[in-house]
Amino acid sequence: MKFSIVVAAYNVADYLSECITSLANQKFQSSDYEILIIDDGSTDGVTGELCDKLASKYKMVRTIHQDNGGLSAARNTGIKHSKGEFILFVDGDDFWSNLEFLDNLSRNIDTYKSDVVIFSYDKYYGKDESVRIDFNSVPESGNIEENVIDLVRNSVLTAPAWNKCIRRNLFVEETLDFPVGFLSEDCLYCSYLLKLTAKYSILNIESYKYRQNRIGSITNVVKEKNVYDILKSIDIGLTNIGEYKNNVRKAINIYFAISYISVLPYVSQYISNSEIMYLLKKYKYLLKFSNEIKNRSFNLTGKITRILGLRLSIILLPKLLRIYKTM
Repeated sequence: MKFSIVVAAYNVADYLSECITSLANQKFQSSDYEILIIDDGSTDGVTGELCDKLASKYKMVRTIHQDNGGLSAARNTGIKHSKGEFILFVDGDDFWSNLEFLDNLSRNIDTYKSDVVIFSYDKYYGKDESVRIDFNSVPESGNIEENVIDLVRNSVLTAPAWNKCIRRNLFVEETLDFPVGFLSEDCLYCSYLLKLTAKYSILNIESYKYRQNRIGSITNVVKEKNVYDILKSIDIGLTNIGEYKNNVRKAINIYFAISYISVLPYVSQYISNSEIMYLLKKYKYLLKFSNEIKNRSFNLTGKITRILGLRLSIILLPKLLRIYKTM
């Protein structure tokens, strides 16, 4: 079996049928892929039952019910029960828009012998509005170690798990997994991926629809725990960084500089949290890598913070970035 698609589902009854249908109707040999729906203790009284109905409807679908453990726990369960040579992750409120996606992905893997394929996606605001995110700024395939700085500084190798196809032996042999108990769990996960992967390729075709502004989505609100967990991920991820070669070490610093900068506009409301402030000060040095980041917003935020200082920037950044976005 070539592909296992792990779908984490928690109270997403309004979207799950669209999601699973888009995966199950792929123009790809049905016996060569599986869809694992992990019902993570849904409490809406509908999602769990819908998971079972979809498993009965499509022969490649399996449902696993578990007590609520969060997104990481759901994905880890899917990994444990997967059979495919490669693993993909889909959030239960998102979907694929291309029925030939798996076929194109399979040919990409056969051509480049990749350990990870990074594919484009759309920020989906509704049927009449979406924003495509492509990755045309780096070679379409190559050795991670040789290209890692460009992959990170050009925001190609970023945190989301759902726009990557990963060779399963990285999870089995290298014990790659998702950190349980963390919000913003993809931050630390992708840093491990960056360190463990040998070969990559890019697939720039219509594929993943990343649903925006869903009411109740855990990604819509930046909570105190989100901020702390990202900073703690940086703290964990930079442990033993001296063991890596210079270019990988630099890339990891740029990667976590992006994560560090991403939380700065949200910190002002949590300034009384001593642990957050401690980690902000400890990793302030990451700001010097902001000049390496091609994303204008992150680059500008880093420059502002370096000029104004950390404490003043925390207060002013939310207002300054709102003004910047209207220009």
